[in-house]
Amino acid sequence: MEEISRNLGKQLKKIRHQRLLSLDDMAKLTDVSKGQLAQMEKGESNPTVSTMWKIATGLRISFSTLLQPPKEQFLKINSAEMPFVTENEGKYRVYSIIPYDPERGWELFKVEMDPGCSHKSDAHTDGVEETITAIKGQVVVETGDMSETLNVGETLVFKGHQIHQYTNTADEMTVLHFILQYKQ
Repeated sequence: MEEISRNLGKQLKKIRHQRLLSLDDMAKLTDVSKGQLAQMEKGESNPTVSTMWKIATGLRISFSTLLQPPKEQFLKINSAEMPFVTENEGKYRVYSIIPYDPERGWELFKVEMDPGCSHKSDAHTDGVEETITAIKGQVVVETGDMSETLNVGETLVFKGHQIHQYTNTADEMTVLHFILQYKQ
């Protein structure tokens, strides 16, 4: 229960600051007293389910939002510490850097390809758009009747609903950043 109180307090404070609300403003919106809201923000109160529903309804947020730890403003990720999957006898490595989140609508991957490595990707579902940026090395991207060579600093955006292939044409490891965006 202590963790829920802490999460609730952090969420309330975060929402109040994001919306530029005073405790009085929040009390009016939620029909919960200013004093009780202040105690909740400090994590010093265990509100009833009814009180939490009042808050969720008044703020027009989901009930479960109040129970979750808030997402931090900063998230530092070291891709070298991330787990990865491989193909092509370990010559093609995929690191999930930022996983998919429905609110965000996209995910970020880092791909490492050894020299001469080629990878064929199945078609994604309709509405998936791929954005590929060459960070190191060189890659040829082929899809349908299109073929493009990407050098360091170049980015290619294309619809991912057809089979596509990536080939490292450099004499060194190629590093790519992939963003997959899921459009409705």
